[in-house]
Amino acid sequence: MSGVPTFSTDLSGPTAAAVAQRGTPATLNLDDIFGDVMFTPDGDTVFMSEDGAQGTVLNSGEREVSTMARKRNGDRYIAVQRGGGVQTTQLLDNTKPSLVMGTADGAGPTQSVPFRKAPQQRHHLQYAMPKKKSSRSSDRKMSEAQKNERRERNREHAKRSRIRKKFLLESLQQSVALLKEENEKLRGSIRDHLGDGEAQRLLAKPGTEAAPDAALIAASQGAANKVLDDPDFSFIKALQTAQQNFVVTDPSLPDNPIVYASQGFLNLTGYSLDQILGRNCRFLQGPETDPKAVERIRHAIEQGNDLSVCLLNYRVDGTTFWNQFFIAALRDAAGNITNFVGVQCKVSDQYAASVTKQQEEEEDQPE
Repeated sequence: MSGVPTFSTDLSGPTAAAVAQRGTPATLNLDDIFGDVMFTPDGDTVFMSEDGAQGTVLNSGEREVSTMARKRNGDRYIAVQRGGGVQTTQLLDNTKPSLVMGTADGAGPTQSVPFRKAPQQRHHLQYAMPKKKSSRSSDRKMSEAQKNERRERNREHAKRSRIRKKFLLESLQQSVALLKEENEKLRGSIRDHLGDGEAQRLLAKPGTEAAPDAALIAASQGAANKVLDDPDFSFIKALQTAQQNFVVTDPSLPDNPIVYASQGFLNLTGYSLDQILGRNCRFLQGPETDPKAVERIRHAIEQGNDLSVCLLNYRVDGTTFWNQFFIAALRDAAGNITNFVGVQCKVSDQYAASVTKQQEEEEDQPE
């Protein structure tokens, strides 16, 4: 089958066992590939079966799912003030652009929206933060044999990292190709059944003279799934099966709006599909979101660069969570950016405090 990632024999124990059980690497799911690996904020890999057992990393996962983020203040953590909820974002009015969430002052009562399931599960992308060592004396005390063993282990990590990254990249590329192919089929079907005139009105961008009303944007989660689950229009299935918390945006449209959101993203943020489709992601920001982190994201989008940054985000009901956010540009064969993929990972207060402190230190350093 063309496009199937090529795997080498340099697989971790859990992955090798999965290959032996299932017979071929092409049938692996993300649990098999990423089951024992986490990523640092800088994109390096950490294998928890090895590094985690030695207590040298801080896992991003929470022991208990929190409903309100906390910030470190000296030796203790204090809760972040709740935001004003969806009514302060303009998402309830689809004729207006989305706004950064406002404060709770004067916003009126907001109904709590609990998680339908755990926002971070085993198959979701996970992060780990290497713990800082108190000194470098341990390096000096290592024997030559121990140093060689560590170098060999690092090389092994690099090999396994490339395998996993190759798998994820090729999966995304195949998904985007399927999306474009089936999207063209959908457009062709509309033209065949409705004629060129009516089809042009429906397929035009919202807000233009040709399409004064909303264009082909699903009005509800059920309506969207009905289209996506149709055998003739299964273009998004490959992305759905990944079951990550992510959105896809289209920078060719005004305000770089969301054109696809996974069920995991909806569960994490509490929003419904009809509230966010066609809207910019800024509604996740709020009163205490670090503007420097937001500026880094904006700069990465402008430059077309990949970026990982930890920042405070807000759910539909104004509750808060720490998000280790990763954004990547998807390009066509000519190198032009066609979409951005944003992956959200809910992380613990302790992990966020460590990463945001590092981000602040990096920002304070002279260029």
